[in-house]
Amino acid sequence: MPSKRSNSEFRRVLIVTATVGSGHNATAQAILAGLKNSPWRIDAECVDVLGFTPWAFRAYYAGGFALSMTRFPHLYGVGYWVTNRPTGPSRRLTERRRLWTERLAMRGFADYLRSNPPELIVNTHFLAAPMIANLIHTGGLAGRQFVVVTDNEVHRFWYSQGVDRWFVPADYSAGTLSKWGIDADRITVSGIPLHPKWTEPLDRERIFCEWNLPRNKKIVLLSGGTEFTCGPIAKIARSIALTCDDAYVVVLAGRNKKLLAQLTTLRQTPSRVIGVGFTDRIHELVEVCSLMVTKSGGITTAECLAKGVPMVLLKPIPGHEAGNARYLQQARAAIVTRSVNDVAETVARLLKETVKLKQMSESARGLYRPGISTIVNAICRCVCPPGENQSVSPVVE
Repeated sequence: MPSKRSNSEFRRVLIVTATVGSGHNATAQAILAGLKNSPWRIDAECVDVLGFTPWAFRAYYAGGFALSMTRFPHLYGVGYWVTNRPTGPSRRLTERRRLWTERLAMRGFADYLRSNPPELIVNTHFLAAPMIANLIHTGGLAGRQFVVVTDNEVHRFWYSQGVDRWFVPADYSAGTLSKWGIDADRITVSGIPLHPKWTEPLDRERIFCEWNLPRNKKIVLLSGGTEFTCGPIAKIARSIALTCDDAYVVVLAGRNKKLLAQLTTLRQTPSRVIGVGFTDRIHELVEVCSLMVTKSGGITTAECLAKGVPMVLLKPIPGHEAGNARYLQQARAAIVTRSVNDVAETVARLLKETVKLKQMSESARGLYRPGISTIVNAICRCVCPPGENQSVSPVVE
């Protein structure tokens, strides 16, 4: 239980992530920004648990994930399926061995927690939660922990005992937790928390002007990540521009200099295909686009839901991305393509079917939940004294 403190003192909240993919870190930074913008006296800090582990474990854990996702996606899918067991609350031997090995690797992080005990730990990655639960259970740490799930399909690796509250993207996700024996009153369907900038009002005319975007074309955003996972992005962009006369294609290339160079050398329709390097203003482009073509990562698709933007999803990697894609397609907020060759035709058809495009937009908005406000409110209710909680708005379930 959190210790009693005076109202003048700050309550320490530790947000724990792992540098495995970008979604977990983006979620952690969104919660950190939400807490810093809140009126409550909370000392929030974000840490990477892998930074406390031996280099060999980091190389295996983060490097192995990146390698399998980019170079061997089907092998990753097999591993995802094999390890997504059992479906009930009991642990099998292979799970217990994995958790024991990870606990050994995180001994440095356990020492850090003992020397700097927070009142609340918020996990945006699944690695640390079982170790923290064991630490609390054995009396090594006096505190609580929350878990924020960052994909619609919840893999077995997320399962942990000793979690006070779970925050999941959708009812679909909550059903998996219930099968694991987690009580419904500890599960909040919050949506994935996004940085506050994603819900702030924006001036669309200013965006068109500053980004030099045409007002007489439909803006199509293309975000594909690496070529290994999503296919030849420059080829997809060119194909969309050639197939859709009324489309203006903006490719989010991030730090991929090779892709930016490819986009500048396109010989056909260069005036309707542009590349955008790394920027923290993607929310502005999503605000004015008619359609987004992307892979089905949890954060990216949640950002589209916040803006009510229909999605064309590139063929997903087997595993969590495939689960996200199934959920969004069943909810009629997205269409999943089977191959690179299907993308341009799907985009062209959707841009012509304005009624369907509008229906998809409405479905996307209907799936959005204000995850950041829900989670920030819950954190404050957990760590702040009752007198300070009177100003906290009710948590949206």
